[in-house]
Amino acid sequence: MQQQSGMCIVNRELVEDLEPLVGSQAEVMRRLGISWNSWIKIVAGLPVRRSVGQRLKERTLAQAAALQGLRTKFPCTVAPDGINRAALESAFMLPAANDAGPALPSNGHGLRSVRQARSFRSCEGIAG
Repeated sequence: MQQQSGMCIVNRELVEDLEPLVGSQAEVMRRLGISWNSWIKIVAGLPVRRSVGQRLKERTLAQAAALQGLRTKFPCTVAPDGINRAALESAFMLPAANDAGPALPSNGHGLRSVRQARSFRSCEGIAG
């Protein structure tokens, strides 16, 4: 039996749709069960522990009906909340690449804000 990696990447196409659930830095743990630092990594498209991704997915599925973006991306006319939950669940987490991925900023502080994480994500693949 092949062992799965302990890391995953939350599908970037869903991150913007999840933002209404996040709230403030103080609320993210209560609302989604993840730390602010994990949210920053998710926004940047960086790998997080599979358990973090799974917890985020479970909390998101529980609150999915409140997210118009998910109803638009995963429509289902027969579901009571209008969301194809099987498709959402399947698309939520992606396997992390075996390589280390893009390097974090070299200032030694890493990413500290959602703005930095978005900037990091948008600059990926551009040689610096």
